[in-house]
Amino acid sequence: MDPAAVHAPSSRPPRVDSGAGARFRFAIGGLGLALAASLGAPAVAETSAGWLSAPLEPMLVAAATLVAMGFLAIGWVLGSRFDALTDEARRDPVTRVGNRRHWEECLAREVTRAATARMPLSLLMVDVDNLKKLNDTAGHAAGDAALELVGAVLNETCRSRDVAARFGGDEFAILLPRTRASEALVVAERIRAEIARRRGAHAPASLGEAVTVSIGIADLDSIREPRPHLLFDAADRALYVAKQNGRDRIEVFAARSPKSAGPRIILLDERRRSRKRSHRGRSSV
Repeated sequence: MDPAAVHAPSSRPPRVDSGAGARFRFAIGGLGLALAASLGAPAVAETSAGWLSAPLEPMLVAAATLVAMGFLAIGWVLGSRFDALTDEARRDPVTRVGNRRHWEECLAREVTRAATARMPLSLLMVDVDNLKKLNDTAGHAAGDAALELVGAVLNETCRSRDVAARFGGDEFAILLPRTRASEALVVAERIRAEIARRRGAHAPASLGEAVTVSIGIADLDSIREPRPHLLFDAADRALYVAKQNGRDRIEVFAARSPKSAGPRIILLDERRRSRKRSHRGRSSV
């Protein structure tokens, strides 16, 4: 299957996960209160039947229904406001991707989820090259414009289930659930190429050719055990290699195991020699 097709970008921005929406929790809570009131209406009607001439139960049921609708509407509105505030608190104000604190919570959760379900998980570390130099020469407004450009590309490139965040001053991190390193490489190249395309077409003239990114990639298969810090360190090492090799490039972390590599090479050599001996034996016959 084509990795590019596996990771088609979504029209929605990457998620800032807050669990079950507060709007649903608030609405269900309000509905529960109204339901309790409506269930108590017959008891109230029966108690008051002796001192009221008109039947009270139909009026109480109607009133309880109105109260239920009111509580449902109020809960939905309050929950929506709460969700909006939570989403805002978990986003970086400049780039509009997630912030570091929220991303670290998602990292631990996604690693545990992927390890339990035996599903792939990749991590991209993205660094904006020469951002400090851009801030010094063109001003912090140009630096913010560069960060906004990168954030916009990440929001448009990532799927809705991906978790993108600004990790530091010039660093971004992206979690790609259900994605292997080979597929993550396609995503990384798409991000790098789109930033290169936009820096001339849409970026301010002061940015020029300065806005490039270096990207490091690691997945769970490349580390010795599924631990959040190991996955992060592996992607960070790959990013360091990309920076050292000239920037504006992508590197994939590949763990090397000398203990396993040696016997495998010997085994292949033994097979080659065995095939040659058998071929010579047949030729002599």
